[in-house]
Amino acid sequence: MSIKRRILSTLVAASYFVAAGSWAVTPAMAQAEAAAQQPIPPSDANALIREYNLPISDKTAKALVPNWRKPRAMLVSGLDRPDRLAWLQEAVPGVKLIAAPARGADWAKVPGIAQVDASIFGGASPGLLKAATNLRWIHNLSAGVDGLSTNPALAGNKYLITNLAKMQTQVASNAFALMVSLMRGMDKYVRMDVAQHMQEPQWDEWRGMQLDSPWTLLVVGLGGIGTHVAKMAHFGLGMKIIATRGSSHEGPDWVDYVGLANELPDLVGKADIIVAAAPLTPETEGMFNTALFNRMKKGVLFVNVGRGKEVVTADLIAALKSGQVGAAGLDVTDPEPLPDHHPLWSAPNTLIITHLGPPSRAAEGDQDFVEKRWVVTRENMRRYANGDRMINVVDLERGY
Repeated sequence: MSIKRRILSTLVAASYFVAAGSWAVTPAMAQAEAAAQQPIPPSDANALIREYNLPISDKTAKALVPNWRKPRAMLVSGLDRPDRLAWLQEAVPGVKLIAAPARGADWAKVPGIAQVDASIFGGASPGLLKAATNLRWIHNLSAGVDGLSTNPALAGNKYLITNLAKMQTQVASNAFALMVSLMRGMDKYVRMDVAQHMQEPQWDEWRGMQLDSPWTLLVVGLGGIGTHVAKMAHFGLGMKIIATRGSSHEGPDWVDYVGLANELPDLVGKADIIVAAAPLTPETEGMFNTALFNRMKKGVLFVNVGRGKEVVTADLIAALKSGQVGAAGLDVTDPEPLPDHHPLWSAPNTLIITHLGPPSRAAEGDQDFVEKRWVVTRENMRRYANGDRMINVVDLERGY
């Protein structure tokens, strides 16, 4: 791993680091491991539903799932402690819980796989779908479901899909960290440090934007992540907030304006900073291209924590080189992972943190978030087993 890549990754994700291509144990991770030895704390799922404003489906699981039946078995992946399965079992008495095998296992050889009604954090690989012939419900770990929405085997509302949307606050924190880093010119300091390591001094003009000035932030995708970013920017830095979303003009009262997706070309020119937090859909793929960059204010700061494929990478590099985009902070890229010698690594005024936002990594040192994630998941398992209304139901046709 190059010096530049290691410094960029460490700048925003200081609680853990990459060494020789592998995750090193940090004090935060050791603390999480120690916490796993303690009894699972009591929790209130309803309090978390209120805290994160998690949507509850209008219809019950019985109505949403064709030929719903009382589940006989559920497959559970990502078990983080020895007593997790027993704790989940308390919520679904009479349902057999099967711990998922190691990645790459032959699903057809997993005992009881044909009886599985639900896949919890286990995804929907072709092998799993073929072996789990009675699968009806898929619960996704992350907010993004583009990997599921593009799977032809899941088309036609044959399966109920839920996720952990609105709970991914660590992704919003990364977006905020990238945004502030760009505003204060930290990307330039990183390049200076790298240049000194390489004995090639490159002293550029420092950006140094004042954080308390009345900047306008455009959030593209005012969902769970986008709303958290907007909230931190407005209440923390006093920014004026405008936004887009695919479903409606509705938003918090401290957002000045919420436009529909088709208003994006008109709104980008009003923003000093743009944060992309939209889901990947056929409509959003490649939407940040030369035409859209040229409609932005010259020198705009651009942050992407959505999906890499929403940006035409070559067009972003050209916009950075011309100064049309003043700086970019990227948690996601296209391609991903980004090859070591890809030209995006050497694009001017760019911070890349190589997809550090997802909960699978960010939660390693955050046991509180891990527990919240499992509490909501257990509540959804209970609801499904009883045929009740579900939390965070995904519309695969819309892509979120």
